[in-house]
Amino acid sequence: MLSTDDASPASGLVSETLAMEYASLRHPHHLPLGIYVLPDEASLLIWQGVWFLHQGFYANSVLKFKLVFPPNYPDAPPALQFITQVFHPLVREDGLINMEGGFSPWRPREHHVHHVLHWLKAAFKKEGLAAVSETQAWNKEAYR
Repeated sequence: MLSTDDASPASGLVSETLAMEYASLRHPHHLPLGIYVLPDEASLLIWQGVWFLHQGFYANSVLKFKLVFPPNYPDAPPALQFITQVFHPLVREDGLINMEGGFSPWRPREHHVHHVLHWLKAAFKKEGLAAVSETQAWNKEAYR
């Protein structure tokens, strides 16, 4: 599991970028319905999140997760890791989710946090689950 110790201090530019990304979540349609995030008080490189699912296979679930941003963000993508145990083809046993299907390659000037959160929501819908290939699946049992 990724820990808060894994995040080194953010540089001024990275801190400013993350602050702007967080502020942009106030724009209409940037933050998907049912998902809430908040920067960790220990480090701006870690955001805590909770997702209330209301429909589909995971309806009535409450999933906690964290986004961990690398020190060179936005040049490299954040990692998304569930704290709540999740049985999903893209989610490893330690909670880390494979985002390669949505962001391969990661495009620093095009991809933003709100894209990651919308992709996450889509990955749990019926169509998103059907689109997962065996090579993308980190949890082969859930894939079957």
